[in-house]
Amino acid sequence: MKKKWVIIPVIAFLIFIFQFFRDPDRDIPAEGIVSPADGKIIAIETVKAGNVPLVTKNGHEIYLEELKGLIREDCYLVAIFMGPTDIHVNRSPMEGTVKEILYVEGGYQMASKLALSNERNIVVIDDSEGKTRMIIIQIAGKFVRRIQCFVQEGDYLGKGERLGRIVLGSQVVIILPQRFEIIAQEGDRVKAGESVIALP
Repeated sequence: MKKKWVIIPVIAFLIFIFQFFRDPDRDIPAEGIVSPADGKIIAIETVKAGNVPLVTKNGHEIYLEELKGLIREDCYLVAIFMGPTDIHVNRSPMEGTVKEILYVEGGYQMASKLALSNERNIVVIDDSEGKTRMIIIQIAGKFVRRIQCFVQEGDYLGKGERLGRIVLGSQVVIILPQRFEIIAQEGDRVKAGESVIALP
């Protein structure tokens, strides 16, 4: 009887690991900018270009020091929270080349709120003509902090191609030019590489 109570937690843990690391194929749409992550959209904000890009959230100014020189025009910021049961593989929102990757140490706020000061990995992607730049920020959660990046600077990515993974509860932010029309809304649930969140 004692062995039975030992086996049950082990089986439950193995099921959880299997669920967490699942990585199904996705139907990548031809049009639009796709979500970089599975989960729930928790924020859509404006990023003001400048020497140091600026986000204003609930009256508080958040300066994105690490993005200095990387944002060339006013942008939108879309933040997606990935819960423990979501698929945690992140994908490229568009076709393009990885221009820069930056890792930033930070704090550990709950990822269910906009957590731009947390530990994060920043992937900068430019289209083939160099006219459109999108920035993907993989943000670690409060408890399990492990960010995996599958790409390197200079890599060419197809739209919807895998670029990384974050372990357990975490957040992914996409920053894209304001000339795109955001069609997703706060509270929407989206799928990486499959859900269209913006149109040209």
